[in-house]
Amino acid sequence: MHMTRLTKVGNSTGVTIPREVLTAASLDRGDEVALQVRDGKIEITKADDGYNRAMAIGRAFNARYRRTMAALSR
Repeated sequence: MHMTRLTKVGNSTGVTIPREVLTAASLDRGDEVALQVRDGKIEITKADDGYNRAMAIGRAFNARYRRTMAALSR
């Protein structure tokens, strides 16, 4: 088990992940990751292309139908 500290990064909080842990998780500096909280634990997983495509579609939908969705929410 590796121990590390949470550090202040601007207005956010960051964590330093040792190289051995990144290698074991098949991650590298600059990779996009997805964060999820389950049972009080933070899970970090490599963001797959399906996730990125779904997020891009959601953002495009939101941009295109922003006014329509605002009107429907009233």
